[in-house]
Amino acid sequence: MGSRSFYEGWDSNRPNIILFINIGKGTDAKKFVLQSIGRGVRIEPLPNKRRRAVYLYNNQEIDNDIFNKIKDYIEPLESLFVFGTKADNLKEVIETLKQQKPEVLLGDLFEINPAVKDKDLLIPVYRDSDKIIVEEKDIVKYPIHPDDYEMVKNYFNYIGEKVALSKYDCDVRVLNKIKLGFNGHKNDYFIETKEQLKINNPEFLLQNIFRHFSNKTKEFQTFKKLDEEIIHFKRINITADKLNSLREKIEKVKNAKDKEKVESLIDKEFDEGKISREEYKQKIKEIESNIVKEAESTYSPNEKLKIKYIANHYYLPVALTESEQLDFIQHIIKHKSEVEFVNELETYLQQENNFFQQFDWWFFSKIDETLDEVYIPYYNPKTNRIDKFKPDFIFWIKKSDEYTILFVDPKGTEHTDAYRKIDGYKRIFENEYKENKDFSYNDYKIKVKLFLKTNDTATIPENYKQYWFYKFDYFES
Repeated sequence: MGSRSFYEGWDSNRPNIILFINIGKGTDAKKFVLQSIGRGVRIEPLPNKRRRAVYLYNNQEIDNDIFNKIKDYIEPLESLFVFGTKADNLKEVIETLKQQKPEVLLGDLFEINPAVKDKDLLIPVYRDSDKIIVEEKDIVKYPIHPDDYEMVKNYFNYIGEKVALSKYDCDVRVLNKIKLGFNGHKNDYFIETKEQLKINNPEFLLQNIFRHFSNKTKEFQTFKKLDEEIIHFKRINITADKLNSLREKIEKVKNAKDKEKVESLIDKEFDEGKISREEYKQKIKEIESNIVKEAESTYSPNEKLKIKYIANHYYLPVALTESEQLDFIQHIIKHKSEVEFVNELETYLQQENNFFQQFDWWFFSKIDETLDEVYIPYYNPKTNRIDKFKPDFIFWIKKSDEYTILFVDPKGTEHTDAYRKIDGYKRIFENEYKENKDFSYNDYKIKVKLFLKTNDTATIPENYKQYWFYKFDYFES
């Protein structure tokens, strides 16, 4: 950190965090932003090698064994974290950086799958509950470390109800229930877990507890047809210098939706004797050369971008990369678990009599947690509020009048965060017997389900195991 501008000559390997205090606007400020960020992004992972490890590896300047040992850990070390005291100033910082490396929106190259236009793709809609958490039938319990529980319980009983009411200006309904929670009914209001961070501050804890139980939860209201809730494909952007090499591939893959229609017409012409076998072969060959279901753009050995035609995806085509550090394109599928899930799904769909073949129709879509508004509400103890759990994918599955909305989160992990998200799902979409609630919309009988993916179900608590799967055969059960 410095109290003066980082002008030429200031050097470091390197600041990992930059905090802009009331800085960002104005001509001079923009110059300073570029200079300071330039110092922040400058790194030296190896002596006299001032490039990121992936770049050095691609240029054979780093040993293969060393790179393989560090590649899964270097991203946070090689990232510059920029903070600011004013949101507007940070927006100016971002705009200043974009001017140096212009980005182009690719939204016009992606389109909603024509096959879904006459289909009802439904999503749940929620409303604020009329009750605060402490009045709910299924109370969202407050997670707390056992040592903290004893500390805050003793503190509450020491200061008494009147002081607590005056000091924290809390809701009397909450005060009465908390009193029970601290005196004989702990398990009705608290979840003790040593995984929870120990706070060791009774005043802060009690304030958070009051705030938690004063929150209003979300409850299910109805279903609605998907409209503008999934929009991330319209915001896919890429740096201008990479655009031309990608545009042609996207157009070629996008045309794959017409392949079956064209092939059918050619087959008909051949069957009716309108074209010879040689003409038939030639036309099929032309289709294969001009229309492809997958294309790849390679920018370096570790920077590969794939464009796929997946017939059942909500929008076409699908862009993904196995290089999580690919930063020149945004809002595509890039997390390792998401890419693996899509690849496994494609492989599974090639099997005869796979699970999906029994339905009248089905589609799925990626959900972008930053731009899309398809979610499951859940209590997040880290923020002490009702947050939005946005699983990575949503499936719509229909057979006759039976309709299933299936949320799938392949990067779901077996820890407290995942369990809280599952709890949020269960509270809304399951009954007291842990069975899926039956909903209705128009003529549909609807169920909403949730699956998270793991490689090892053995470590998951018994009461959560039904929500995890490790291969697609699980769907069949």
